[in-house]
Amino acid sequence: MQIKSNSVTFNCRVEGPEGASWMVLSHGLATDLTMWDELTEALTPRYRVLRYDARGHGDTEAPAGDYTLDMLVADVVGLLDALKIDKAHFCGLSMGGMVGQGLALDHPRRIISASICDSRHTTTPAFSTGWHQRAAEVRKGGIEAIVDSTITRWSSEGLSERRPDIVERLRRMIRKTSPDGYCGCAIALAGLNYGHRLGEIAKPMLFLTGSEDHGAPPEGTREMHRAVAGSRFVEITQAGHISNVEQPEAFNSAVLSLLDDVEAAAKTKETRP
Repeated sequence: MQIKSNSVTFNCRVEGPEGASWMVLSHGLATDLTMWDELTEALTPRYRVLRYDARGHGDTEAPAGDYTLDMLVADVVGLLDALKIDKAHFCGLSMGGMVGQGLALDHPRRIISASICDSRHTTTPAFSTGWHQRAAEVRKGGIEAIVDSTITRWSSEGLSERRPDIVERLRRMIRKTSPDGYCGCAIALAGLNYGHRLGEIAKPMLFLTGSEDHGAPPEGTREMHRAVAGSRFVEITQAGHISNVEQPEAFNSAVLSLLDDVEAAAKTKETRP
Protein backbone atom coordinates (compact mmCIF):
# COMPACT_ATOMS: atom_id res chain seq x y z
CA MET A 1 0.00 0.00 0.00
CA GLN A 2 1.38 3.41 -1.01
CA ILE A 3 0.33 6.44 1.07
CA LYS A 4 1.32 10.07 0.54
CA SER A 5 2.33 11.95 3.69
CA ASN A 6 4.37 15.10 4.23
CA SER A 7 5.21 15.23 0.48
CA VAL A 8 6.66 11.68 0.48
CA THR A 9 5.12 8.43 -0.78
CA PHE A 10 5.39 5.76 1.94
CA ASN A 11 5.31 2.02 1.61
CA CYS A 12 2.85 0.76 4.24
CA ARG A 13 1.12 -2.43 5.32
CA VAL A 14 -2.18 -2.60 7.19
CA GLU A 15 -3.12 -5.91 8.81
CA GLY A 16 -5.52 -7.18 11.45
CA PRO A 17 -9.27 -7.00 12.09
CA GLU A 18 -11.21 -3.93 11.02
CA GLY A 19 -12.69 -2.06 13.96
CA ALA A 20 -9.96 -3.15 16.37
CA SER A 21 -7.72 -0.65 18.15
CA TRP A 22 -4.85 0.59 15.99
CA MET A 23 -1.17 -0.10 16.61
CA VAL A 24 1.53 1.77 14.65
CA LEU A 25 5.00 0.21 14.31
CA SER A 26 8.03 2.39 13.54
CA HIS A 27 11.41 0.80 12.78
CA GLY A 28 14.98 1.93 13.38
CA LEU A 29 17.58 3.51 11.14
CA ALA A 30 18.82 1.17 8.37
CA THR A 31 16.02 -1.37 8.88
CA ASP A 32 12.54 -1.55 7.37
CA LEU A 33 8.99 -2.66 8.17
CA THR A 34 9.90 -6.36 7.89
CA MET A 35 11.71 -6.11 11.23
CA TRP A 36 8.21 -6.17 12.73
CA ASP A 37 7.14 -9.49 11.18
CA GLU A 38 7.09 -11.38 14.49
CA LEU A 39 5.36 -8.64 16.48
CA THR A 40 2.78 -8.13 13.74
CA GLU A 41 1.91 -11.82 13.85
CA ALA A 42 1.41 -11.58 17.61
CA LEU A 43 -0.68 -8.41 17.38
CA THR A 44 -3.03 -9.03 14.47
CA PRO A 45 -5.45 -11.42 16.21
CA ARG A 46 -6.58 -8.47 18.37
CA TYR A 47 -5.19 -5.24 16.88
CA ARG A 48 -5.27 -3.39 13.57
CA VAL A 49 -1.60 -2.87 12.70
CA LEU A 50 -0.04 -0.14 10.55
CA ARG A 51 3.65 -0.55 9.78
CA TYR A 52 5.57 1.59 7.35
CA ASP A 53 8.98 2.07 5.80
CA ALA A 54 10.37 5.37 7.08
CA ARG A 55 11.44 7.99 4.56
CA GLY A 56 14.57 6.81 2.77
CA HIS A 57 14.09 3.20 3.89
CA GLY A 58 12.73 0.02 2.34
CA ASP A 59 10.36 0.87 -0.50
CA THR A 60 9.58 4.43 0.62
CA GLU A 61 10.87 7.46 -1.30
CA ALA A 62 14.24 8.88 -0.26
CA PRO A 63 14.36 12.68 -0.59
CA ALA A 64 17.86 14.10 -0.68
CA GLY A 65 19.04 16.42 2.10
CA ASP A 66 19.02 16.46 5.88
CA TYR A 67 15.95 15.33 7.80
CA THR A 68 14.79 16.35 11.29
CA LEU A 69 12.95 14.46 14.00
CA ASP A 70 10.06 16.91 13.64
CA MET A 71 9.87 15.83 9.99
CA LEU A 72 9.84 12.12 10.92
CA VAL A 73 7.10 12.76 13.48
CA ALA A 74 5.07 14.71 10.91
CA ASP A 75 5.37 11.73 8.55
CA VAL A 76 3.50 9.55 11.05
CA VAL A 77 0.83 12.17 11.71
CA GLY A 78 0.26 12.40 7.97
CA LEU A 79 -0.14 8.62 7.71
CA LEU A 80 -2.66 8.66 10.56
CA ASP A 81 -4.59 11.43 8.82
CA ALA A 82 -4.52 9.65 5.45
CA LEU A 83 -5.95 6.46 6.99
CA LYS A 84 -8.42 8.42 9.15
CA ILE A 85 -6.90 7.03 12.35
CA ASP A 86 -7.90 9.33 15.21
CA LYS A 87 -5.56 7.74 17.76
CA ALA A 88 -3.39 4.65 18.05
CA HIS A 89 -1.04 2.70 20.23
CA PHE A 90 2.56 3.14 19.08
CA CYS A 91 5.70 1.02 19.21
CA GLY A 92 9.02 2.32 17.95
CA LEU A 93 12.55 0.97 18.14
CA SER A 94 15.71 3.10 18.08
CA MET A 95 14.90 5.91 15.59
CA GLY A 96 11.27 4.79 15.79
CA GLY A 97 11.40 5.22 19.56
CA MET A 98 12.55 8.79 19.11
CA VAL A 99 9.60 9.35 16.79
CA GLY A 100 7.34 7.91 19.49
CA GLN A 101 8.67 10.37 22.04
CA GLY A 102 8.00 13.22 19.64
CA LEU A 103 4.43 12.03 19.10
CA ALA A 104 3.77 11.64 22.83
CA LEU A 105 5.15 15.14 23.49
CA ASP A 106 3.82 17.14 20.56
CA HIS A 107 0.76 15.13 19.43
CA PRO A 108 -0.48 13.43 22.61
CA ARG A 109 -4.09 13.36 21.39
CA ARG A 110 -3.08 10.93 18.66
CA ILE A 111 -1.43 8.43 21.03
CA ILE A 112 -3.14 5.90 23.31
CA SER A 113 0.08 4.35 24.61
CA ALA A 114 3.69 4.15 23.46
CA SER A 115 6.40 1.51 23.69
CA ILE A 116 9.83 3.14 23.34
CA CYS A 117 12.38 0.42 22.66
CA ASP A 118 16.19 0.44 22.44
CA SER A 119 16.12 4.18 22.00
CA ARG A 120 17.63 7.38 23.36
CA HIS A 121 16.09 10.59 24.67
CA THR A 122 18.91 13.09 24.36
CA THR A 123 22.20 13.58 22.56
CA THR A 124 25.80 13.97 23.66
CA PRO A 125 28.67 15.48 21.68
CA ALA A 126 30.05 11.99 21.00
CA PHE A 127 26.63 10.69 19.91
CA SER A 128 26.08 13.58 17.49
CA THR A 129 29.62 13.37 16.12
CA GLY A 130 29.20 9.65 15.53
CA TRP A 131 26.13 10.19 13.35
CA HIS A 132 27.81 12.90 11.31
CA GLN A 133 30.79 10.60 10.80
CA ARG A 134 28.64 7.67 9.67
CA ALA A 135 26.75 9.92 7.27
CA ALA A 136 30.08 11.07 5.83
CA GLU A 137 31.17 7.44 5.40
CA VAL A 138 27.98 6.62 3.48
CA ARG A 139 28.27 9.70 1.28
CA LYS A 140 31.80 8.62 0.38
CA GLY A 141 31.47 4.83 0.12
CA GLY A 142 27.76 4.06 -0.13
CA ILE A 143 25.68 2.07 2.34
CA GLU A 144 28.12 -0.86 2.23
CA ALA A 145 30.64 1.30 4.10
CA ILE A 146 28.72 0.97 7.36
CA VAL A 147 27.27 -2.56 7.14
CA ASP A 148 29.89 -4.40 9.21
CA SER A 149 30.28 -1.71 11.87
CA THR A 150 26.49 -1.45 12.23
CA ILE A 151 26.10 -5.21 12.70
CA THR A 152 28.80 -5.15 15.38
CA ARG A 153 27.14 -2.24 17.19
CA TRP A 154 23.71 -3.89 17.05
CA SER A 155 24.57 -7.46 18.05
CA SER A 156 24.69 -9.13 21.44
CA GLU A 157 27.76 -11.19 22.28
CA GLY A 158 28.09 -14.25 20.05
CA LEU A 159 25.04 -13.49 17.89
CA SER A 160 26.84 -14.21 14.61
CA GLU A 161 27.74 -17.72 15.83
CA ARG A 162 24.50 -18.35 17.68
CA ARG A 163 22.08 -17.04 15.06
CA PRO A 164 23.78 -16.32 11.71
CA ASP A 165 20.31 -16.18 10.12
CA ILE A 166 19.46 -13.10 12.20
CA VAL A 167 22.72 -11.39 11.25
CA GLU A 168 22.05 -12.05 7.57
CA ARG A 169 18.51 -10.68 7.94
CA LEU A 170 19.89 -7.48 9.45
CA ARG A 171 22.50 -7.18 6.69
CA ARG A 172 19.79 -7.37 4.03
CA MET A 173 17.82 -4.56 5.65
CA ILE A 174 20.86 -2.32 5.98
CA ARG A 175 21.84 -2.88 2.34
CA LYS A 176 18.31 -2.04 1.18
CA THR A 177 18.49 1.39 2.83
CA SER A 178 18.95 4.34 0.48
CA PRO A 179 22.18 6.28 1.10
CA ASP A 180 20.16 9.51 0.99
CA GLY A 181 17.71 8.06 3.49
CA TYR A 182 20.44 6.89 5.82
CA CYS A 183 22.28 10.21 5.75
CA GLY A 184 19.11 12.27 6.11
CA CYS A 185 17.94 10.25 9.13
CA ALA A 186 21.42 10.16 10.69
CA ILE A 187 21.43 13.96 10.81
CA ALA A 188 17.95 13.90 12.37
CA LEU A 189 19.20 11.57 15.12
CA ALA A 190 22.21 13.81 15.75
CA GLY A 191 19.79 16.56 16.81
CA LEU A 192 17.88 14.47 19.36
CA ASN A 193 16.79 16.63 22.31
CA TYR A 194 13.74 15.27 24.15
CA GLY A 195 15.30 14.53 27.53
CA HIS A 196 14.35 17.78 29.27
CA ARG A 197 10.69 17.34 28.24
CA LEU A 198 9.97 13.71 29.12
CA GLY A 199 8.25 14.68 32.37
CA GLU A 200 5.48 16.24 30.26
CA ILE A 201 4.33 12.82 29.00
CA ALA A 202 1.13 11.59 30.62
CA LYS A 203 0.40 8.54 28.47
CA PRO A 204 0.89 4.87 29.40
CA MET A 205 4.50 4.16 28.41
CA LEU A 206 6.81 1.17 28.20
CA PHE A 207 10.55 1.70 28.04
CA LEU A 208 12.27 -1.47 26.85
CA THR A 209 15.93 -2.29 26.26
CA GLY A 210 18.20 -5.18 25.41
CA SER A 211 20.70 -5.92 28.18
CA GLU A 212 23.55 -5.79 25.63
CA ASP A 213 22.36 -2.77 23.67
CA HIS A 214 25.46 -0.77 22.71
CA GLY A 215 23.55 1.69 20.50
CA ALA A 216 21.20 2.82 23.27
CA PRO A 217 22.62 1.51 26.56
CA PRO A 218 20.15 0.31 29.23
CA GLU A 219 21.01 3.08 31.70
CA GLY A 220 19.60 5.65 29.28
CA THR A 221 16.37 3.66 29.06
CA ARG A 222 16.17 3.58 32.84
CA GLU A 223 16.55 7.37 32.86
CA MET A 224 13.58 7.70 30.50
CA HIS A 225 11.53 5.38 32.69
CA ARG A 226 12.36 7.41 35.79
CA ALA A 227 11.38 10.64 34.02
CA VAL A 228 7.89 9.47 33.00
CA ALA A 229 5.53 8.91 35.92
CA GLY A 230 3.78 5.55 35.92
CA SER A 231 5.83 4.13 33.06
CA ARG A 232 7.06 0.55 32.79
CA PHE A 233 10.63 -0.66 32.34
CA VAL A 234 11.68 -3.99 30.81
CA GLU A 235 15.22 -5.23 30.16
CA ILE A 236 15.57 -8.28 27.93
CA THR A 237 18.58 -10.49 28.60
CA GLN A 238 20.92 -11.62 25.81
CA ALA A 239 19.57 -9.00 23.42
CA GLY A 240 21.37 -6.23 21.60
CA HIS A 241 20.05 -3.11 19.89
CA ILE A 242 17.49 -4.86 17.65
CA SER A 243 15.98 -6.69 20.60
CA ASN A 244 12.70 -7.53 18.89
CA VAL A 245 14.54 -9.61 16.27
CA GLU A 246 16.99 -11.24 18.70
CA GLN A 247 14.42 -12.08 21.39
CA PRO A 248 10.95 -11.80 19.81
CA GLU A 249 9.02 -13.78 22.42
CA ALA A 250 10.17 -11.64 25.35
CA PHE A 251 9.78 -8.44 23.32
CA ASN A 252 6.28 -9.28 22.11
CA SER A 253 5.16 -10.29 25.60
CA ALA A 254 6.22 -6.96 27.08
CA VAL A 255 4.52 -4.90 24.37
CA LEU A 256 1.29 -6.92 24.43
CA SER A 257 1.15 -6.70 28.23
CA LEU A 258 1.06 -2.91 28.05
CA LEU A 259 -1.49 -2.84 25.23
CA ASP A 260 -3.83 -5.37 26.81
CA ASP A 261 -3.70 -3.64 30.21
CA VAL A 262 -4.46 -0.24 28.65
CA GLU A 263 -7.30 -1.68 26.59
CA ALA A 264 -8.77 -3.48 29.61
CA ALA A 265 -8.63 -0.31 31.70
CA ALA A 266 -10.40 1.64 28.95
CA LYS A 267 -13.19 -0.95 28.76
CA THR A 268 -13.62 -0.93 32.53
CA LYS A 269 -13.92 2.85 32.44
CA GLU A 270 -16.55 2.67 29.69
CA THR A 271 -18.74 0.22 31.65
CA ARG A 272 -18.71 2.11 34.93
CA PRO A 273 -22.13 3.56 35.82
